[in-house]
Amino acid sequence: MSVTSPSDASQLGLSLGSATSMNQNLPEVFKRIYYHLYSNSKASRAEAIIEDLSLLLLTKLSADQTGRRAVIESFVADGGDANTNLLPLLTSVFPKLLGTGQRFALDDASLRRSLSEMADLDLAKAPAHLIGEAFQALIGPRLRGEKGQFFTPKSLVQGMVQILDPKPWERVLDPCVGTGGFLAETFLYQAHKHGKEAANGGLIGVDKDSGLARLSSALLTVLAGQRAEIHNFNSLDFEEWRASTGSNPSDGFDVVLTNPPFGAKIGIKEPSILSNYSFGHVWSQSKTSGWTATGALCASEDPQVLFLEFCIRVLRPGGRLGIVLPEGMFGNKQTAYVWTWLRQQGSIDALLDCPRTAFQPGTDTKTNVLFFRKSELPGSPTKQKTKVAVAINCGHDRRGRSVKATGEAHADDFPHIATAYSNDGSDLWRNVDLNESEYLVPRYHYYKSDKGAPEEWLGSNAKLVTLGDLVKKGLISVRKGHEVGSDAYGTGEIPFIRTSDISNFEVSADPTKSVSEQVYEQYASAQNLQPGDILMVVDGRYRIGTTAILDEHSALCIAQSHLRIISVNDKSKLDPYSLLFALNLPSVKLRLRGLVFIQSTLGTLGSRLMELKIPLLIGEGPWRERIAQFRATLQGRSKLLSEMKRMAGPDIEL
Repeated sequence: MSVTSPSDASQLGLSLGSATSMNQNLPEVFKRIYYHLYSNSKASRAEAIIEDLSLLLLTKLSADQTGRRAVIESFVADGGDANTNLLPLLTSVFPKLLGTGQRFALDDASLRRSLSEMADLDLAKAPAHLIGEAFQALIGPRLRGEKGQFFTPKSLVQGMVQILDPKPWERVLDPCVGTGGFLAETFLYQAHKHGKEAANGGLIGVDKDSGLARLSSALLTVLAGQRAEIHNFNSLDFEEWRASTGSNPSDGFDVVLTNPPFGAKIGIKEPSILSNYSFGHVWSQSKTSGWTATGALCASEDPQVLFLEFCIRVLRPGGRLGIVLPEGMFGNKQTAYVWTWLRQQGSIDALLDCPRTAFQPGTDTKTNVLFFRKSELPGSPTKQKTKVAVAINCGHDRRGRSVKATGEAHADDFPHIATAYSNDGSDLWRNVDLNESEYLVPRYHYYKSDKGAPEEWLGSNAKLVTLGDLVKKGLISVRKGHEVGSDAYGTGEIPFIRTSDISNFEVSADPTKSVSEQVYEQYASAQNLQPGDILMVVDGRYRIGTTAILDEHSALCIAQSHLRIISVNDKSKLDPYSLLFALNLPSVKLRLRGLVFIQSTLGTLGSRLMELKIPLLIGEGPWRERIAQFRATLQGRSKLLSEMKRMAGPDIEL
């Protein structure tokens, strides 16, 4: 493996002395410019501001690269028309970036103020990927979210590139290129591993957003020179491919890396596009023939579904794909035809489970990554085991902060998972058989692995059983809660327990949601709540798996439908507090996490709750003393809280 020289490293942005300060300054400068323009310019749309900001950014980049800063300085100092003074500079450096009749939309005074803010920046010395990241931060959730597009975290991009290991001679495509993150990281990866001069494969990107196509073209041209080739059209449209590039994309690429737009709200409805895709047609299922495509076109199809098919069709035989997809595609039986078709095209090499925070604060949509290899012969699927990995941490919290209040950086699992991919002995990846599975959610299979043993301190006497086993043996029963309807709220004093009312193993009812005795009687016999019953959250956004135990002070209530009621049928054989303790062990929480499937932003356990494995903590064992202390603590707290409530008297609504 060759090593880049210091000059190469500087040019590539691999080791730049000013990179740290530039990384800090660029986002702040861009934000100041944006908010000034938003408040003071005559532009009526945020997108118009972003469009002009991209032109200004490229103009400044052109001036810094060519040493023609005097053009900008003259415009800022002496006035004049931006379209007359600035566009010629931009056109001379990036002749292919401007569309016919391209003009600045903002007034000249606003443009001068913006360029003044950039005066101290030398973009020629800024790593191209830092410019792209700063611009992504500015235009992220506010504008791109409306189009279902959210920028991929850098560490995930780097991890996906490392796992696919694109060779220097291979053609790499991103059909939803955005600001060019995947292609930029591919270039940097190849340059670091093989040396910049060794790479001669193409880096091709397409984006239907003209502003992003223009920006990514400039940034990648700076970074990768003639290897980069960026186009502005709808990559799903094969006619536009031929018209814009003069070629057919089918079987044309060695590697595809992408994060396509998600969501039914931006569904593809054009018959001319839908008709060219298998997934653009309605699929039907029968017991004899399984899933088959019909001749009828869909009224609308989610873009990520069509992009998945597109990416596989443009891969050459043996080509590899890394694609970010919403989790709903991995665990929804209604879209199982996608995986039926996929298995006919090649092999699912790996699945990577991403944390919910990965794309926050831009979106709460849960995602996973599919790594796929196209068959050498069409229609001849390769049956093999699939590697699965689960990332818990992504380098930032749900607000996008990479550093904690303590100054400590947030943990990031993606680099470790990517490095461990080629290490067969690593526990970060587990080999599972997915050939017959109807669920492809990665963590579902990861935590079902035999490696998921209980905590060591439990010893060998703690037998692992599923909740379904306990139900079959008659040790426990599990039943659903109910919805009383909002009209019943506030009609009485009997608590209606919702998911938000459960914390710290207890219920804390909202008095405004309490119901009358008449309403209570409608559900009392079906729920039959008793002291010792356990309530578990099974649906929602963040609280799934949260549990509480009822006692003599809290058993008079109604449980919501998002809760499951778990009752121990014979307390002489199984202590309810022992069961509650087991349900909250870290190892059990991880297995429970693997059973939660998320559609968009809402998760559910469904019938998979019965698959949850827990240690059966009965009889003598190292758990006995801990459970006794656990029981005494909860019972003592309940008694004290009940006494405090009695002393305080009834609640009075303010």
